[in-house]
Amino acid sequence: MTNDYRGPELVRDDDLTRELRAIYAAPADPAWWAGLEQRIAARLDAAAGADEWWTVPERWLRAGLLAAGIAVIIAGALVWRAQAQVARMAYETVVDPASIDILEVAERGKLTEQQATFRVLTGR
Repeated sequence: MTNDYRGPELVRDDDLTRELRAIYAAPADPAWWAGLEQRIAARLDAAAGADEWWTVPERWLRAGLLAAGIAVIIAGALVWRAQAQVARMAYETVVDPASIDILEVAERGKLTEQQATFRVLTGR
């Protein structure tokens, strides 16, 4: 038993080959090629004015601009709110009366100028 597979036997049919070559042969008339070129050019010119796949259709333009404007307004409001919260937290950290130690304030009066500068720079 062999594992060779040769496939179907090839049949040579010269008549069929001639007919298929005649059907699929390129036209010999130069006028046919010129007409084909004109048809292609006309189709390209007609398609130039139409909406392409990468363009936004005219009816979507207004809705898209409106949505983009709303998105910009919302983003701006969120950024403004976040900045206000950061500023408020910084203010409360500095001014909050609960965080001020009265003894520490009393001790600071006794510090020299160099010691006060050192405390300001190091936070101690």
